[in-house]
Amino acid sequence: MDTLNLGFSENVLRILRLNNSAEIVFKDEIDLGFNMNDEEYLRKNRDELVFSFTEKLSDVLKYETLEINEASILIDTSQTFLNIFPLDFQEDQGSINSHILWELSNYFPDNYKEFNIKYYRLNNKYLSGGIDEVLLIAVDKNKIEFIKNLCNGSGIKIKSVDIDQFVVERCIKEIYQAELNDKTVLLVGCKNSRLDFSLIKDGKIKYYDYENAGTTNFKTLLAKQMNFFNSMFNEDNAGTIFLYGDRNSEVVKNFFNEEFEKLPVILIDPFDKTNRDENLSKYSPLYGLALKNFD
Repeated sequence: MDTLNLGFSENVLRILRLNNSAEIVFKDEIDLGFNMNDEEYLRKNRDELVFSFTEKLSDVLKYETLEINEASILIDTSQTFLNIFPLDFQEDQGSINSHILWELSNYFPDNYKEFNIKYYRLNNKYLSGGIDEVLLIAVDKNKIEFIKNLCNGSGIKIKSVDIDQFVVERCIKEIYQAELNDKTVLLVGCKNSRLDFSLIKDGKIKYYDYENAGTTNFKTLLAKQMNFFNSMFNEDNAGTIFLYGDRNSEVVKNFFNEEFEKLPVILIDPFDKTNRDENLSKYSPLYGLALKNFD
């Protein structure tokens, strides 16, 4: 069965369709005309934006012969709340869940119950006993509801919702298995105004962080992160760096090639390098999402 995958990233919608053989048969991107991170604007103009979205999506898909009435949804990390903190895993599951909820309430005291929550244990060795760090991922339910409204207007039912930085690994495993070979991998998401960093070992996240670029030079932020990795993860230095994202991904790749000449740097290409003139790594999270649904 063909799968439709929609990715919302700031003011861009990306579309990727795979056939039942997991082959990419359609891709496109459109300017939404609004920013998904502007909560107040979305709330005030919901009906108008749903109508506009329906028109734009219908226009893109009008030549598609196969009718698909459901889609998997991808959002980027800027539309989530992410935080790392220590947690005692010797406690029972109820106590762990309560502590995670308490942690979230420190940042959102009035509406912490209005979030969908997921967490990853990072399995780092430098904390004592049963205490380990966790990566908390929280998504405002109102954000999901807004995306549902957009999709419902186009007659599309949401099948699942995932986050770009955490599904790209599935894409890497599919395309670059030879480069993995149980190595520690640094994954860098290169957004227009943000950098996301994940250190992955044996298929598990060991570290996550992000930088809001703003007016700061990207090279300064990258150097800061690499200095941290070298000081904290001497035993698990990255064997390969994988990159994906918007136009800044080329800048980031050049930086790593200049500063770490012996370290392989790969700009992920889910299209088998068929079009070198276009940066197609921006579709790799959607491809990872689509493959995940085939598992």
